[in-house]
Amino acid sequence: MRKITSSGNTRALLIKFAVKIALSTVFSIFLLSSVCSFIVLKLDIDLNVLQYLGTGVCIASAFLISFISTTEFKNNFLVLAMISVLPLLVYTVVNFCVNKTDTVFIIVKLAGVILCALAVSLIRSGKKSR
Repeated sequence: MRKITSSGNTRALLIKFAVKIALSTVFSIFLLSSVCSFIVLKLDIDLNVLQYLGTGVCIASAFLISFISTTEFKNNFLVLAMISVLPLLVYTVVNFCVNKTDTVFIIVKLAGVILCALAVSLIRSGKKSR
């Protein structure tokens, strides 16, 4: 695990961090949404359940994104985890504005994403202390 320093490889490390965030955000949302869609299709579940599944996908994606993007660092986990879920937060707010879902779901999604980033930072810092 590397620490961010003022040396020349900092730029490469930050670019790699940004690419990890972008790729993990896109792939986690795509894969988890595909799995949920397959389950809904095969089990013929009512479409009213999709809001709940979307909330679950958003929260699970936040956990995966934070966990994947902070693997190469050894400090500042809370800041890095919060930065890593920013694209997901933007995606969630834009999705809310476009689809006009209930306000309760947007509040739960935003709180869940932030809590998942906090949980990942606590998990990572707990592993560091051992």
